Amino acid sequence: MYIFSMEKKLLSLLLLISLASLSARAQFSRLDKYPNIPSQYDAAFVDHVKDFASGVAKTSYGQYFGQITRERNVYGFGAYYTDNDGVIYGQYRLGNFLFGIKMGTQTAKVGSDDHYICYDLTTGDPLYIMKDGDKYALPADYEKTYRFESLTYQNGDKYVGETVNGRRDGLGLYYYNNGNYYYGRYKNNERKGFGAMFFTNNTITIQYWKDENE
Repeated sequence: MYIFSMEKKLLSLLLLISLASLSARAQFSRLDKYPNIPSQYDAAFVDHVKDFASGVAKTSYGQYFGQITRERNVYGFGAYYTDNDGVIYGQYRLGNFLFGIKMGTQTAKVGSDDHYICYDLTTGDPLYIMKDGDKYALPADYEKTYRFESLTYQNGDKYVGETVNGRRDGLGLYYYNNGNYYYGRYKNNERKGFGAMFFTNNTITIQYWKDENE
């Protein structure tokens, strides 16, 4: 009777370990490229920063162009030009980077500081996903589907950012031939959600692009 009880406990333990392993693999297979920020959170952020002016701020980290508070705090949509991390486009709060694109000379990191996907800029291929200090290999379908590309159009405009099967999809920058550029999200070649237009006269406007399903 005692032996049977021990065998039953051992089988239960093995089953739990097996289920945990399957759960871990399933969780990994669903690992997002970067945080999936609910639209309500983006809307709340925009509600707070929409009236902030644009300006230039110089810090020990580099030079920033974007939205700033009356107290000259970096807050809102902007671009940081740094020596070590390249150009960082995205959203900031009290000087801290929240979410966006870190574009270096060799790689582009898209996401937040603690959860992002890293792309090789020489090939456009995704390399790995970093989350909470751990580096994850990419699922097979990521390597075939997602890229970070530079696309030039007949009118002279250019897109630099994430693509899915060759179409603008994900986070990216659209450069107009007049010098203005737009930072934001794309879905199936179309702009989606909130983004910021950077003008050559050093002004910024926040824009919202409604999803066709809304």
